[in-house]
Amino acid sequence: MSAINPYSRAEQRLQALGISAPEDIDLEAIAWDEGVRVQYSDLSGCEARLVGVGDRAIVTIRSSTDDRRKRFSLAHELGHWNYHRGRSFECRADDMVEKFSSKPIEEREADSYAADLLMPAYMFQPLVRNVKRPTFDAVSELAEKFNTSITATAIRMVDVNVWPLLLVCHAKGGRLWFKRSRDVPDRWFPQGELDSDSLAFDRLFGEKDRTRAQKIGAEAWFDRRGAERFNIVEDAIRISNGQVLALLWIEDNEMLDDSGRY
Repeated sequence: MSAINPYSRAEQRLQALGISAPEDIDLEAIAWDEGVRVQYSDLSGCEARLVGVGDRAIVTIRSSTDDRRKRFSLAHELGHWNYHRGRSFECRADDMVEKFSSKPIEEREADSYAADLLMPAYMFQPLVRNVKRPTFDAVSELAEKFNTSITATAIRMVDVNVWPLLLVCHAKGGRLWFKRSRDVPDRWFPQGELDSDSLAFDRLFGEKDRTRAQKIGAEAWFDRRGAERFNIVEDAIRISNGQVLALLWIEDNEMLDDSGRY
């Protein structure tokens, strides 16, 4: 019986190319090696376009977006090329936001491939293990290393499950989406509306883009009996489109108890 490969398809691709450091992840070179030509144009109505015939394809990336968005868009289209070859795609900006549950399976697969290609776990996880506190300062440092956006990097930090974290995105109309680490029980479900005691509330409705992470009562985030017994660490940062990201770190192991007593 053959052993199960612990690496994803994108990670296997990087390893086959001998890539072992974030600065060596050259997406255009990887695309060329896979028969994909990359071009940049003033696209209207979509962020990126993939057109393929046989073993050749052209990916067009919107030229007016920032460099880190371009990288994610290209990695996302390479995900389509690897998983959905033979089809063409036009991906809008809202195809690439993190509303996970409402996305078509093809978009989720392309997103997953992009995350693995840009921030492969075999490089990313050891760096997260060296993080002293999971805050947006740490996220920003990782984003610089991998040349990725704050949002994509924070999502990756949650997904690698080194820390018990939740990442929650709000706009003034309420919660847009959230992600939790695998070790965080489902019962800790963030509220739809921001509590005025939360840092995220201050970031969304106040003037400051950022303050330092601090402890806060868990009841500010979770409308659940017993939440008032606990504190969590919250960090919050304002991002584009009038949105705020909150990174919630559960330090108290009792909150992670699988018995569901609280």
